[in-house]
Amino acid sequence: RPLTLNTGACVDRANATQRPPREPARVERLGHVVLSTTVFLRDLDWFLKHLGLIVSDFLYLDGQRDRGPTMAFIRCDRGSEPADHHTLAMYLGPDTGYVHSAYQVADLDALAAGGEYLKERGYRRSWGIGRHIQGSQIFDYWRDPDRLLLEHFTDGDRFDASVEPGWAAMSASGLAQWGPPATADF
Repeated sequence: RPLTLNTGACVDRANATQRPPREPARVERLGHVVLSTTVFLRDLDWFLKHLGLIVSDFLYLDGQRDRGPTMAFIRCDRGSEPADHHTLAMYLGPDTGYVHSAYQVADLDALAAGGEYLKERGYRRSWGIGRHIQGSQIFDYWRDPDRLLLEHFTDGDRFDASVEPGWAAMSASGLAQWGPPATADF
């Protein structure tokens, strides 16, 4: 369960300490998958047409918006019910395949304590802790024993179908509002 937080003038916890356990980050659900494709627009159109997904944000190469998007964050169309900012993301890459999967945890404490648990067992953080721009998630990326990229996240945006896609230039530094710079491993 998320911890009870004291914020600014709002004191919801008095005369009690918080010491979240250092344990694996307990995954609440699969949040999204990111794929790379060599034929971006064809694959994007396929997901929109055949699965009824809609775009939350497009990214394009800096100074080349007129050439179209090179990445899309795609959500489920649930009408007036808000859905995750993205359930699928895809970008134009040198090959086709899995990039990473993301798993939601309860809060920042679960994410950070889970990271300490992994670090104590010899795993290496790939990138984080930070907050994404598209989707606003607080994130932390790790490699599993096979070097697959996995993300823990919390506090993501939710949009209903009325929100139109955003557009932004694509860059590694543009993926985070705050946090360390994107690593070469990421």
